[in-house]
Amino acid sequence: MIKFFRKIRRNLLSEGKTGKYFKYAIGEIILVVIGIVIALQINNWNENRKSNNILKNYYYQILTDLSKDYNRIYYDLYALETDYIEPYNEFIKDLPSQRNAEAIISSSSILEYRTTAYTNFNTTTIETLQSTGDIKLIPTDIRNKLIELKNNQDMSYKASNINYDNFLKEISRATALGYNPDLFPLDGKQKVPEELYKDLKIEDNYSKIALIIVSSYFVKNLGELDTFRQLKSIQEEINSLFISINEELGNPYKDIERVNSEYKSLIKLIYTGKTVDDIIAVVKEQDRENPDYDISERYMNFLGYYYLNTLKQQEDALKIFKLNIELYPESWNPYDSYGEGLLRSGDKENGIKFYKKSLELNPDNENAIKVLKELGIEVSK
Repeated sequence: MIKFFRKIRRNLLSEGKTGKYFKYAIGEIILVVIGIVIALQINNWNENRKSNNILKNYYYQILTDLSKDYNRIYYDLYALETDYIEPYNEFIKDLPSQRNAEAIISSSSILEYRTTAYTNFNTTTIETLQSTGDIKLIPTDIRNKLIELKNNQDMSYKASNINYDNFLKEISRATALGYNPDLFPLDGKQKVPEELYKDLKIEDNYSKIALIIVSSYFVKNLGELDTFRQLKSIQEEINSLFISINEELGNPYKDIERVNSEYKSLIKLIYTGKTVDDIIAVVKEQDRENPDYDISERYMNFLGYYYLNTLKQQEDALKIFKLNIELYPESWNPYDSYGEGLLRSGDKENGIKFYKKSLELNPDNENAIKVLKELGIEVSK
């Protein structure tokens, strides 16, 4: 092609057509420039397309991290409130009525000296963005929110750990005086060899131990209240970020809870203070063909056992098992679980009845056969 253009220019010169030569040369230059511009535009388009694909991938990774943190915070808030804050409030409420230092020490047995695994946030994606410089691909408003969230997460995690470390240092002063939270209340002579108990003269240190317990748990509670507030705030920040990024992607997700799962989890409703009756109402409101929450037979069975074994709430567990039978009356397993719940609550007659019903629906249900035989009930297959 270049040889072809060169030949034309030579012919024009040899024929003495200088004016046409210059016009042709200028035209050729213009064509070359246009070609370069088009090539640059195509290249820019390709680069933009690559950048947009990279940005979308980052967005999906960020949403995955945000969803995990958002859902985990539900659990941490629930644990903080039920395992730490509420018992401490009960301890403080009863403190003025304690008759002596030993009683104060004994009453502290309701307090949890261990700690939850404070929220370890999923920050891999934001850290990758910062380390690679790809964070510049993120729009300014979203980028600023991400950086602020990361800073708040880091501060929350650090503050929680510092608070617990300070508590351990403080409470160790009491352990040096003979206090051990696993051995009180101090009818503890039954748990500690009597001679050792006398030799250590722990009774002489009761007053000091009681003061240390009251002061150390006071500080621990302040830190936990602060952590509780921080986690609530971070959860709100996370949801705000989710809304912004979800809009950038064209709103592929209905809500943040379902980024990593097709359905919402009913257990999260427990963490937000919902009663079993509230949860049953939510289940009954669901569209069976397109539910927001997981109301499958398997999940409902799991929820029933969560109430039964983890929360130790037998009546609530029975309500869930019974609801599962209403939802799946032709399935044998809900009857089996309800039968177990009834037996554990002391209702032997109805427990046997529902185990038998489970066996009618599934004659190969080995668990029902085993339980009924243990109860002296003849089973024929």
